[in-house]
Amino acid sequence: MYRSGLRYKTLKISLTSILLGFTAQSIALAAPVSDIEFERAVKMLSDYIKVDTTNPPGNEALGAVFLGKILASHGIPYQIIPCKSADRSAVMARLPGNGKKKACILLSHIDVVPAQKSDWIHDPFAGEIHDGELWGRGALDMKGMAMIQLAAFLSIKESGKHLDRDLIFLATPDEETGGEQGAQILVKEHQALFKDAEYLLNEGFSIEVDEQGKPKYWGVDFAEKNVLWLALSAKGLAGHASMPQANSANNRLVRAIARLLDDPPPQRLLPEVEQYLTTLAKIQNISPDSDAFKKSLSLDPLKSSMMRDTISLTNLKAGYKTNVIPAEAYAELDCRLLPGTDREEFIAGIKKRLADDSIQVKILESETGNQSPADKEDAMFRAITKASALDSPGQPPCPVVPVVVPWSTDSHYFRTLGIKSYGFEPVEVDADHLATMHGKNERIPLQAYRRAIGRMIDILTNL
Repeated sequence: MYRSGLRYKTLKISLTSILLGFTAQSIALAAPVSDIEFERAVKMLSDYIKVDTTNPPGNEALGAVFLGKILASHGIPYQIIPCKSADRSAVMARLPGNGKKKACILLSHIDVVPAQKSDWIHDPFAGEIHDGELWGRGALDMKGMAMIQLAAFLSIKESGKHLDRDLIFLATPDEETGGEQGAQILVKEHQALFKDAEYLLNEGFSIEVDEQGKPKYWGVDFAEKNVLWLALSAKGLAGHASMPQANSANNRLVRAIARLLDDPPPQRLLPEVEQYLTTLAKIQNISPDSDAFKKSLSLDPLKSSMMRDTISLTNLKAGYKTNVIPAEAYAELDCRLLPGTDREEFIAGIKKRLADDSIQVKILESETGNQSPADKEDAMFRAITKASALDSPGQPPCPVVPVVVPWSTDSHYFRTLGIKSYGFEPVEVDADHLATMHGKNERIPLQAYRRAIGRMIDILTNL
């Protein structure tokens, strides 16, 4: 489905052709992004992708220095903050306002997940443009979002606009492996840096599009599901496989897991999720109670994950030789809990459905995602809603809806400080591009990138 495209000799040549393409199109932007600003933003993202911050090991200090140089070149003071070590550093800068309102943090993470070059059509760390898209690990998750934030940050600074609140640009290490060596340290040891912050805008939901690429709605995640990783282990007698044991460790664990997965947690709709689903049905001109709509939700892993606590079997370990019955079998479960689910009650429910008291259940990791207000009268929601209206002048604006996401980000650390944290990426993302995040051939369409920068400028200006 991908065309190889012409490999341009220089970024400048490719950008010239792209900019000429934009001249031929009338792309409505409420906050117009000039050709000079856009060319700068594309170069920033291309160069940022070339900084290899694969985690593990991370080496995010390389990215922090890279971002610091951009900030310094625009006369913006910044500080690099070592976290676990000098190699795992964050970078922070602030545009001062008049203090009428509390600050807003633009949060991104510097690290990216690994990429196997042989699996990709184009080098994942070359930051090349092919067929109007910028390719590379992090183009969507989340160096692309970081550059959308930074481009808006620089544009607002250069515009000379008077701000009622400080804007804080913050890029952290170690998000892709949980944030313990990044955001967690910042929140625990550097709280003073954020004591005046009211809002935080981070990676999260994006703008879902229809089959023609037209935006359907803007999804703003106000909550993340709570992470609960569990280990299951069963023990029994080892023996020769020629003489089967009905109650071997393997057999008991397999039967217990089958009972668990055949009886998933019941559906539970949060009021905000019910509102989201009602809006989605209205967009599709279908009844939310219809079988067709319910079937479409059941086939969509992202949407169905918002409607219940989930259990995924992710790891199975047992045995070392075909003709030996092992003495121990082991499995791991990735559970994601909706806000309001009691962890201990959930674990008790798992043990009940396993129906085997001999199987040990141990907590591997537990994180509380927390949630922020989903009130549409809240300043952040109003700012995003206004940006949506500006994005489609003369037409009905895309609805802005609160959503719960199943993944975990660094937002949950900052929510513990009372900072209202939201995840929203003002860029159109279809299913094919969504699949490239943490996958192969990750890339961002440059037209969408340009529009996203304009939308981010609008959101921050409104806020």
